[in-house]
Amino acid sequence: MAEPLVQPQPRAELQARLEGLLHSFAQQPSAARSEVRALLQAQPAEFCALAVQLLPGLPEDSPARQFLCNLLLGFDALPKILSDPAALSPSAATELIRLLSHADPMLDAKLTRWLLRGLGTHPDPAAADPVRINRLLEILESVSDGTRTVVNLVQLLRHPSPKVRSKAALMVGRSLKSGAWAEQRLLETDARVRANVVEALWGLEAPGAADVFKLALRDSNNRVVGNALVGLYLLGDPAAATLLQEMAAHRSAAFRATAAWAMGFLEDPQFLPVLGRLLKDREAIVRRNVLRSLARIKRATGQGLPAGSGGEQVESAPQEPPGTAA
Repeated sequence: MAEPLVQPQPRAELQARLEGLLHSFAQQPSAARSEVRALLQAQPAEFCALAVQLLPGLPEDSPARQFLCNLLLGFDALPKILSDPAALSPSAATELIRLLSHADPMLDAKLTRWLLRGLGTHPDPAAADPVRINRLLEILESVSDGTRTVVNLVQLLRHPSPKVRSKAALMVGRSLKSGAWAEQRLLETDARVRANVVEALWGLEAPGAADVFKLALRDSNNRVVGNALVGLYLLGDPAAATLLQEMAAHRSAAFRATAAWAMGFLEDPQFLPVLGRLLKDREAIVRRNVLRSLARIKRATGQGLPAGSGGEQVESAPQEPPGTAA
């Protein structure tokens, strides 16, 4: 039977019609299935946004919920919608993946497999878009433990976009928890990849993690070295704090800025004297990171610089997102 033709309609009307079809599903299941499919084809993004709201209200074992989940899981354009910033908000896309994963625990693997369509000589334009890829990876990172996606993510390490490669490296490293794998990736020419490989081992009792951090201290890039020192600190290495203070005196402003960021990230008041000295650094990027770190330490511990030292500027310093070493 051909699906009924459905014209796009305002969201409120679409919601009312979809709700009615789902709640009367048991009475006319065949007709309801046909029209729900047509609504999805006519307005896929709006339909998916409404599904986030409607699915929780349907009983887990209801035919209507099972049909709706299976319909969305079999919808070829679902990955495009989930990865499109204009279609769904990050929270809505995340929640939809959570809901659908109850019906298909392999959804995370299927979504990363879709990303591989962006590789090769004839890539899918949507799956090859770095903005879409990173959005989908960010969402998957919050809903998946990585065990089912790592095989696909490894292949993204050859993506032409450095942002995609570095994000994939971070997720693969956190999933594998392997010092040996991370050490191999330290040979990457892209410093962003090397930095994220090191970050992936933070706080993990991974075999060889300390060796990777110590090897990364020889890197020529400030982020790689900063991430290595954070990793050693988190492992309880007593030399890490001293090395961070030495990094704060580096001749390169980038290294000094990263040292300031790392001190704030670790929220350890022992670094306050060093940060106080860095407040007078000649480079704006260093001073900016110092203010952010002082603010972070004060929020975490209640401790700050003595009055009159310049630390009174701290209260208005913007908060930086985690992991944004200079």
